Amino acid sequence: MKTFIIKGRAVNCEIKRSRRRTVALYVFPDARVEVRIPLLYNVNDVEPFLLKHSRWLFNRLDAKCDNVIAAKRFVDGEQHYFLGKQYPIKVNVATRNSVVFQNETIVITTKSLELVESILDRWYLEQAKRVFQEISIPLIKQMAKYNVAPKSFSIRKMKTRWGSCSRKGSISLNLHLIKLPEQCIKEVILHELCHLVHFNHSKEFYALMTAEMPDWKLWKKEIRFV
Repeated sequence: MKTFIIKGRAVNCEIKRSRRRTVALYVFPDARVEVRIPLLYNVNDVEPFLLKHSRWLFNRLDAKCDNVIAAKRFVDGEQHYFLGKQYPIKVNVATRNSVVFQNETIVITTKSLELVESILDRWYLEQAKRVFQEISIPLIKQMAKYNVAPKSFSIRKMKTRWGSCSRKGSISLNLHLIKLPEQCIKEVILHELCHLVHFNHSKEFYALMTAEMPDWKLWKKEIRFV
């Protein structure tokens, strides 16, 4: 961890080297700042990089401070998100592990209270596989007119991205999306499908997004970690 003074403001920053070609700046949901640099990048150049991107950095940090979300607990009555709405969880201890959604409650049965979080994550994954497929199938058909199709879909937890698309057409979606409204999920999936046409964030890319989902900007604003 290294501290930089950027325009009179102290910024604690973790620097990580990786086999990347460019410098990348991340601000995580808990307001941690991370800079990922190429293997041969001069660490002394990190400060000028932060200064150049200080407006974006401060805006993200201030937004995190204004929207601090308390860490979720895994106890009776705690509210957890599913498809944009909050539902209480009910924890039962028994000889098996399972999750059932009934009467507007997420009922978790577990052999051990220490397993509640992992059991809930497995349930989220099961729901994500079903919901993401239901949303993606019509979108894939919608994008077929551009002669593109994803090679594969995968779901995993990601800290800084809601989705990604490789040059080979492999799309990854963040498991946490299952906690957001379906239209938010649609926006992210369409975003990645549009990268099959334009592998960038050019004007043409955003024009394509607007053509295929005119209200995408409204739903993008609703996308956040919950």
